[in-house]
Amino acid sequence: MLNPALDIPSLAAEFRQKRRIQIRDVMLPDVAENLHQCLEREVPWGMAYIDGEQSTLLAADTLATFTQADWMNLNSKVQVRAADKFQFIYNSYMMITAYKEKRDPALALHTMVEFINAPPFLDLMRCVTGVPNIIKADAQATRYIAGHFLKKHNDQIGSQYRMVAYVLNLTKEWQADWGGLLQFMDDSGMVTDTFFPVFNSLTLFRVPMWHHVSYVSPFAVRARYAITGWGMSQ
Repeated sequence: MLNPALDIPSLAAEFRQKRRIQIRDVMLPDVAENLHQCLEREVPWGMAYIDGEQSTLLAADTLATFTQADWMNLNSKVQVRAADKFQFIYNSYMMITAYKEKRDPALALHTMVEFINAPPFLDLMRCVTGVPNIIKADAQATRYIAGHFLKKHNDQIGSQYRMVAYVLNLTKEWQADWGGLLQFMDDSGMVTDTFFPVFNSLTLFRVPMWHHVSYVSPFAVRARYAITGWGMSQ
């Protein structure tokens, strides 16, 4: 499934400079295309956000019953918290949970759960990042559309043993002025680097590292798709 032409030593040397990298053409073309089609046409998307102080995932079935008033109420809650606290809102499909529960068995995402926890992908993360104790990876599929965002955070949460964050970008025909850009920041909050969601690219970066996904503009006419998670030591 991985591109056999990847130059791992060169990628590792690049990663050492900033502790982050975007690897282009990481998957075989037909694999990337199949995943894109799955995300665009088949995934029953839920909605992830923080409600009060609690991370929440509304199921696709629940969203299907939403009225205009429900959407307005949800958006209001999200915006109020986002003004001065950590917040996010985007469509999510929790791949590990769905795999374990054997939900939606026809989805290509289930094959990806197995792939990202198999030696080729784990070895890629280990070799490029120089972190040898990665033993597994989790995964969620994400879709950002107009109004979605992910505020500044560094992925360091309790004792979840997150070593390296990854983002497999599966977005086609995106435009920079639509937003949805992965931006890295220093401790003062200044943006120091920006990664565009290039189709069939893999972003890797060490945890902790401050970053956010910029607000997706109301005039964005496409969706930003990705599979994302962490390489973990336990």
